[in-house]
Amino acid sequence: MLKEFLNQKVTILFIDGGSIANGTLIEMDERFVKYQSPHSINIIPITSIKTVSLQTEEKPHATVRGFV
Repeated sequence: MLKEFLNQKVTILFIDGGSIANGTLIEMDERFVKYQSPHSINIIPITSIKTVSLQTEEKPHATVRGFV
């Protein structure tokens, strides 16, 4: 299912509550995804990912709230 997000701008939420945004999934296999942000390239184990969200538009004044 993650292959649908290849080469698209996504936000990744991790099982520990952390997240990364404004980057692109550039490669993946059965164990890892490669995520490129404007400042770095990350190799992320699939087992540490909780959700992946496709960024469809910018929300300049959005407030994010949630529970961990």
